[in-house]
Amino acid sequence: MPIHYINLNPDMTFVYPESTDVRIEFSGKGTDLLRLHFYRVYYQVDLSDAPRHMELDLSQHPEYVNYPAELDVRVKSIIRPRILAVDLDKKEGKKIPVKVNYHLETPPGYILVDAKAQPDSVLVTGPAIMFKKLDEIFTQQKEFKNAAQAFTRKIPIKQFSDYYARYVPEVVNVTFDIQRLAEKEIPNVPVTVINVPPTLQVVPLPSTATIYVKGGEKILADLEANDFKIVIDFRKEWSPGVKEVKADLITEANVLYMETRPPEFELIVQRKRTE
Repeated sequence: MPIHYINLNPDMTFVYPESTDVRIEFSGKGTDLLRLHFYRVYYQVDLSDAPRHMELDLSQHPEYVNYPAELDVRVKSIIRPRILAVDLDKKEGKKIPVKVNYHLETPPGYILVDAKAQPDSVLVTGPAIMFKKLDEIFTQQKEFKNAAQAFTRKIPIKQFSDYYARYVPEVVNVTFDIQRLAEKEIPNVPVTVINVPPTLQVVPLPSTATIYVKGGEKILADLEANDFKIVIDFRKEWSPGVKEVKADLITEANVLYMETRPPEFELIVQRKRTE
């Protein structure tokens, strides 16, 4: 029969998943024993003023078993569990980002651009202890093969087995954005030199470059020069005698690969004239 927990402080919650049922042996008249199956019979645990950790010997409290008084039966023994341990903690609720757990294969010429969950976070309510290191939660793992076009699936949240918690929502919509693989050259992207000492004047050669990029065709179609930055960190890359240095490519676009053409740059370094 089920265990019913009552009068739990609304500011508190279970730390761990609690026992939900108990096995009880009854004795009495045969007909009344059969009638037990048609009534709401349960073992009631009152958590009024319960400490954070409590152990209850169920076998010592047959009076906690609720069954109709008109039935000619009695509790003979409580078989299992004999000891019920209850751990409580302060209840907390927090929105946690969702990370999609998946394995997806695409046919040649296609790539997965992104996998986004909607909503992108889930309200998790549970004991305070579980939030100390909880930065993200995962969906249940799913596998997809030979996916050649975008699609959306409902995927359940992977719930924690170690802690008692509730999740809203318990299922998220995940959109897998699959596009044709494309490539593109974006010319005339300015080259910027940073961390230059105030006593020096530095000019990159060439001052602009072409960026070669690979990614989803829909994403690449809208990319322009102002979507990229070519940055040379003078303090990190240059030293006397160095002829050519590499640059860092920066973009917020979701691309698969990118490189500068040319791959390296020459720096003209001169001291600033003092008046």
